[in-house]
Amino acid sequence: MVVPSSVRKALSEAGERALVLQRNLHRRCIDAYAKSRWMKMLDDFQTPYSVLSESESEFIREFARGNAEVEPDESSGRILVPKKLLDWIGTRNEVVLVGQGMKLEIWDAGLYEAMELPPGDVAKMASEVYERLTRGRRVE
Repeated sequence: MVVPSSVRKALSEAGERALVLQRNLHRRCIDAYAKSRWMKMLDDFQTPYSVLSESESEFIREFARGNAEVEPDESSGRILVPKKLLDWIGTRNEVVLVGQGMKLEIWDAGLYEAMELPPGDVAKMASEVYERLTRGRRVE
Protein backbone atom coordinates (compact mmCIF):
# COMPACT_ATOMS: atom_id res chain seq x y z
CA MET A 1 0.00 0.00 0.00
CA VAL A 2 1.27 3.50 -0.79
CA VAL A 3 1.37 5.88 2.15
CA PRO A 4 0.38 9.33 0.83
CA SER A 5 3.23 11.83 0.61
CA SER A 6 1.40 14.20 2.99
CA VAL A 7 1.38 11.47 5.66
CA ARG A 8 5.05 10.64 5.06
CA LYS A 9 5.89 14.36 5.28
CA ALA A 10 3.99 14.74 8.57
CA LEU A 11 5.78 11.70 9.99
CA SER A 12 9.14 13.05 8.89
CA GLU A 13 8.47 16.51 10.34
CA ALA A 14 7.62 14.83 13.66
CA GLY A 15 10.88 12.87 13.54
CA GLU A 16 9.05 9.62 12.82
CA ARG A 17 9.47 6.89 10.21
CA ALA A 18 7.75 3.83 11.60
CA LEU A 19 4.06 3.12 11.81
CA VAL A 20 2.46 0.50 14.03
CA LEU A 21 -0.46 -1.34 12.43
CA GLN A 22 -3.03 -3.12 14.55
CA ARG A 23 -6.59 -4.39 14.48
CA ASN A 24 -9.16 -1.72 15.34
CA LEU A 25 -11.01 -2.49 18.58
CA HIS A 26 -14.48 -1.60 17.26
CA ARG A 27 -14.58 -2.20 13.49
CA ARG A 28 -13.02 -4.44 10.87
CA CYS A 29 -10.28 -2.01 9.90
CA ILE A 30 -6.60 -1.55 10.67
CA ASP A 31 -5.35 1.32 12.82
CA ALA A 32 -2.04 2.93 11.89
CA TYR A 33 -0.22 4.98 14.53
CA ALA A 34 3.13 6.74 14.51
CA LYS A 35 5.30 4.39 16.53
CA SER A 36 5.97 6.91 19.33
CA ARG A 37 2.22 7.61 19.68
CA TRP A 38 1.44 3.89 19.84
CA MET A 39 4.14 3.32 22.48
CA LYS A 40 2.78 6.21 24.59
CA MET A 41 -0.76 4.87 24.30
CA LEU A 42 0.39 1.39 25.34
CA ASP A 43 2.32 2.91 28.25
CA ASP A 44 -0.77 4.92 29.30
CA PHE A 45 -2.82 1.71 29.51
CA GLN A 46 -0.44 0.12 31.98
CA THR A 47 -0.30 0.79 35.67
CA PRO A 48 2.32 -0.42 38.13
CA TYR A 49 -0.20 -3.11 39.09
CA SER A 50 -1.18 -4.28 35.56
CA VAL A 51 0.72 -7.52 36.05
CA LEU A 52 -1.45 -8.28 39.07
CA SER A 53 -4.74 -7.68 37.25
CA GLU A 54 -5.84 -10.51 35.00
CA SER A 55 -8.22 -8.31 32.98
CA GLU A 56 -5.61 -5.56 32.46
CA SER A 57 -3.00 -8.11 31.41
CA GLU A 58 -5.43 -9.73 29.00
CA PHE A 59 -6.49 -6.40 27.54
CA ILE A 60 -2.90 -5.28 26.93
CA ARG A 61 -2.08 -8.67 25.37
CA GLU A 62 -5.10 -8.53 23.07
CA PHE A 63 -4.57 -4.86 22.25
CA ALA A 64 -1.06 -5.61 21.02
CA ARG A 65 -1.93 -8.95 19.36
CA GLY A 66 -0.96 -9.17 15.72
CA ASN A 67 0.40 -5.65 15.44
CA ALA A 68 3.16 -4.90 12.97
CA GLU A 69 5.76 -2.17 12.75
CA VAL A 70 6.32 -0.94 9.19
CA GLU A 71 8.30 1.84 7.52
CA PRO A 72 7.44 3.37 4.15
CA ASP A 73 9.97 2.54 1.44
CA GLU A 74 12.16 5.59 0.77
CA SER A 75 11.59 5.68 -2.99
CA SER A 76 8.04 4.41 -3.47
CA GLY A 77 6.42 5.29 -0.13
CA ARG A 78 4.94 1.79 0.04
CA ILE A 79 4.42 -0.26 3.16
CA LEU A 80 3.83 -3.98 3.30
CA VAL A 81 0.65 -4.64 5.27
CA PRO A 82 0.86 -8.17 6.70
CA LYS A 83 -1.47 -10.68 5.06
CA LYS A 84 -2.90 -11.60 8.48
CA LEU A 85 -4.15 -8.02 8.96
CA LEU A 86 -5.51 -7.81 5.41
CA ASP A 87 -7.31 -11.12 5.93
CA TRP A 88 -8.78 -9.78 9.17
CA ILE A 89 -10.36 -6.78 7.39
CA GLY A 90 -11.42 -9.05 4.52
CA THR A 91 -9.78 -7.19 1.68
CA ARG A 92 -8.31 -8.58 -1.49
CA ASN A 93 -8.04 -5.54 -3.72
CA GLU A 94 -8.69 -1.93 -2.88
CA VAL A 95 -8.21 -0.23 0.47
CA VAL A 96 -9.15 3.23 1.72
CA LEU A 97 -6.95 5.24 4.09
CA VAL A 98 -8.99 7.43 6.46
CA GLY A 99 -7.53 10.11 8.75
CA GLN A 100 -8.77 9.94 12.34
CA GLY A 101 -6.78 12.61 14.15
CA MET A 102 -3.99 10.78 15.98
CA LYS A 103 -4.28 7.71 13.78
CA LEU A 104 -5.14 6.50 10.31
CA GLU A 105 -7.58 3.71 9.52
CA ILE A 106 -7.10 1.25 6.67
CA TRP A 107 -10.40 -0.14 5.38
CA ASP A 108 -11.50 -2.51 2.69
CA ALA A 109 -12.96 -0.03 0.17
CA GLY A 110 -16.29 -1.85 -0.17
CA LEU A 111 -16.78 -2.22 3.57
CA TYR A 112 -15.92 1.43 4.16
CA GLU A 113 -18.55 2.55 1.66
CA ALA A 114 -21.14 0.16 3.14
CA MET A 115 -20.54 1.58 6.65
CA GLU A 116 -21.62 5.12 5.71
CA LEU A 117 -24.23 6.38 8.15
CA PRO A 118 -27.35 8.33 7.19
CA PRO A 119 -27.01 12.11 7.75
CA GLY A 120 -29.61 12.07 10.55
CA ASP A 121 -27.57 9.51 12.50
CA VAL A 122 -24.41 11.60 12.10
CA ALA A 123 -26.22 14.73 13.30
CA LYS A 124 -27.52 12.87 16.38
CA MET A 125 -24.03 11.59 17.14
CA ALA A 126 -22.63 15.12 16.74
CA SER A 127 -25.16 16.42 19.29
CA GLU A 128 -24.23 13.67 21.75
CA VAL A 129 -20.51 14.35 21.36
CA TYR A 130 -21.09 18.09 21.73
CA GLU A 131 -23.06 17.57 24.93
CA ARG A 132 -20.40 15.27 26.36
CA LEU A 133 -17.58 17.68 25.50
CA THR A 134 -19.35 20.76 26.84
CA ARG A 135 -20.87 19.21 29.97
CA GLY A 136 -20.03 21.48 32.87
CA ARG A 137 -18.61 24.18 30.61
CA ARG A 138 -20.13 27.50 29.79
CA VAL A 139 -20.68 27.68 26.03
CA GLU A 140 -21.25 31.06 24.40
